[in-house]
Amino acid sequence: LGKAGAVILAHENVRVRMSSEQFMAAFDRTVPASPPAALPVVTFTEGLALHLNGDTMRVVHVSHAHTDGDALVFFEQANVLHMGDTYFNGLYPFIDIDSGGSIDGMIAAVAQGVQLANAETIVVPGHGPLSDRAGLAAYGEMLTGFRNRIADLKASGKSLEEVIAAKPTGEFDAALGGAFIKPEQLVGFIYRSL
Repeated sequence: LGKAGAVILAHENVRVRMSSEQFMAAFDRTVPASPPAALPVVTFTEGLALHLNGDTMRVVHVSHAHTDGDALVFFEQANVLHMGDTYFNGLYPFIDIDSGGSIDGMIAAVAQGVQLANAETIVVPGHGPLSDRAGLAAYGEMLTGFRNRIADLKASGKSLEEVIAAKPTGEFDAALGGAFIKPEQLVGFIYRSL
């Protein structure tokens, strides 16, 4: 998009990460640095507002969620909230621990999205079908339940392998665990981030 003249904007951590080679331990994969034309040319730390085509777009940084560079984008007049990869609808999320992500940040990002939305808001996830405020809130409740179960098991001295064997995500595995992220991977992300 940068080569085509698009102005790319993102949190400053996104530019830093894209500027250098990154190793994704979750997938045992090295991602090369992005070419200069792909890098954000406008960066922010907390957020910003864009006023375009009669709408105001509020861009809000959410700390240590999917990564350390996530942002929610709320189109105020259109009443559309883009959650980015802080919301995976219909599948388990990828929490990129090696890029600054955490379960607590994911939960906080979802809570912030729920606060921004109302009953008529169209919620756009990073992955999966369109949703709404109720669907986003249910996703947040699910993540909170997983976090609390895994935290309790970890605090009781259970190893990661023992926590995986306890199936703390079990009631959702059939519906959500067959896609990109498997149940044991999600449990590992949460365990590592606590």
